Amino acid sequence: MAALYGRRLAAYGLCCAVWGSTWLVIKVGLRDLPPFRFAAIRMAIACALMAPLALRHAGRRPTRSEVLWIGICGLLQIGVAYAFVFSAEQWIDSALAAILFSTFPIWIGLFGHVWLADEPLTKRALVASVLGLAGVAVIQGPAAAAALRARPGPLLIGGLCMVGSAISAAIANVLNKLHFARVSPYQNVWGQTLVGSVFLGALALVFERGSPMRWTPTSVFAMLYLALFGTALGFVALFWLIPRVSVAVIGTIPLVDTVVAVLLGAAILGETLSARVLAGGLLILVGVLLVAVPGRGAAARARDAGSIVPGDR
Repeated sequence: MAALYGRRLAAYGLCCAVWGSTWLVIKVGLRDLPPFRFAAIRMAIACALMAPLALRHAGRRPTRSEVLWIGICGLLQIGVAYAFVFSAEQWIDSALAAILFSTFPIWIGLFGHVWLADEPLTKRALVASVLGLAGVAVIQGPAAAAALRARPGPLLIGGLCMVGSAISAAIANVLNKLHFARVSPYQNVWGQTLVGSVFLGALALVFERGSPMRWTPTSVFAMLYLALFGTALGFVALFWLIPRVSVAVIGTIPLVDTVVAVLLGAAILGETLSARVLAGGLLILVGVLLVAVPGRGAAARARDAGSIVPGDR
């Protein structure tokens, strides 16, 4: 975390605070809106909001290869990941959704080892992976056992959706770091939200024909909050931050926003977590801490890498 200061720290704090609140806002909005259409309109609004900024801060034009990777990352990070999230929160509490998604840094560490030369798979990362998967098993174990005896229940389906979302987002974030160091974050967010909104809209057309949409003050607020803060501002901050810090630092964001999500879920929605879920969540968060707090050698490498990135002041 030594690389976090100045504008880096501000971008990091924005991501944690905003995304910690989005779990609650999604849950509230789903009371009136079907999930795929809710997600698609959210991303379409964010895409429209980002268009003027993408044109104004265009800079160099992305290459054909970069455009292709923006499309792939948009499909994974916006389309697939958010389809899973909005589906899952129909069946499970917002706090549980956030806890399961917090396995994200464990997946990003594993994929980062495969694709990034400066992200080695250390013993700490292996232990973190084991703890994280053990935490998921503790949370999902009874539901998985019940599914083997009968039909899968909402806890299992929602939980699997959230783990799938974390995996999809982790792959996309590693690809972002690998391919987009020279791409404007505004162009990146605009392109990814465009691809993601089209994918989510296609899902809505296939699966939600005839589903009612109730535009209440609450659902309108949820839509606008998620589009402006949860997507446009949040992802600009994230994509600006990714080339400037290690993926381990990026991986700590779900750790912080999980705590925010649990507190908001309890305070506003009255959500409670069972002892088993808390135990599993603790295993996941300990694993995340192992990934997020590297040893001295890794911290030094992160400082050195951050110090040579142009335009980071």
